[in-house]
Amino acid sequence: MVYLHTALNQQFPPADLPGAVRAVLGKPLRRAAGLTQLALLGAFACLPEERRHLPTALLWQSTSGPRLETITLLEEICTSAAEPMPYDFLATQPAIAAAQIQPMLPGLHSAMHIPLDSEKVANWSLLLNLAIEWLNEERYAQVLCAQLDLWPDSASGHWLCVGAEPLENSLASLQIATEPSQEAQADTPDVPARLADWLNHGKTASLSLHSPAAPRLAVEFTRL
Repeated sequence: MVYLHTALNQQFPPADLPGAVRAVLGKPLRRAAGLTQLALLGAFACLPEERRHLPTALLWQSTSGPRLETITLLEEICTSAAEPMPYDFLATQPAIAAAQIQPMLPGLHSAMHIPLDSEKVANWSLLLNLAIEWLNEERYAQVLCAQLDLWPDSASGHWLCVGAEPLENSLASLQIATEPSQEAQADTPDVPARLADWLNHGKTASLSLHSPAAPRLAVEFTRL
């Protein structure tokens, strides 16, 4: 059995990210891209200190990706005769986010980034299906699934933390469903917010999340 531990939604003005990171760490995270800062803030909010050493995977999707960082790098190349700074180049690589937060999250053993091509469609179902498989195979104790986006006027992180054991504050159990309900929810970026609303106000005992990429596959959540 797999359990939903956290459903979290974070919103920041981009200029506030360094201050939010400093408040969490007690020091700045130097030369960290916005997506790295979002990854750190969400991971720390999802995982209490005593669980940060446990074997953990991070699966995250993004519509924006490192777009702002790439624009900065291109402007440096086009307007300056000098070579761009190495950390500006590294900021354009999505994988660097996990590498930079791993020292503060020692249990982080692997990470995967999935780019999205539409702001209206997400891959939560696929992320959760993979998380369920890994947890059932006992590869990890917990998996962080996230959508991180950084735009000029907004920075957002949406998170689901799932684990192989029930915790005192676990919210629901989840499993792969091969016969999705006719009332299955659409797979959109706001899935964590809709899950939180269902947990707080929903009248049904279960909720199914439908994957547009795999129409006959869904994830079913059941209240605890």
